[in-house]
Amino acid sequence: MGDQEAEAQAKAAVVDQRKRKAKLPRGRVTVFDNWCKGCGLCIAFCPAQVLEAGEEGHPVVAHPERCTACHWCDTHCPDLAILVEDLPQGEDEGD
Repeated sequence: MGDQEAEAQAKAAVVDQRKRKAKLPRGRVTVFDNWCKGCGLCIAFCPAQVLEAGEEGHPVVAHPERCTACHWCDTHCPDLAILVEDLPQGEDEGD
């Protein structure tokens, strides 16, 4: 394989990787602190590790860019203190 072919394959792989990454679903997490009792289920089981414990042990959204809108946290929250909104394709948390 020539240098040009290898370079073309490497570029194609990078483009393919970017396309796959862009297609991941995204979500916006809101935690209603006054409803939360601080059980920690959402923090312990978030597959993307979006949430971390705050000062009082309640979850805070520490890494919003990681949310894939799987809805694990809002589905399993015993206090209904979490809302996950699906973001339109291509929209980021900061938009």
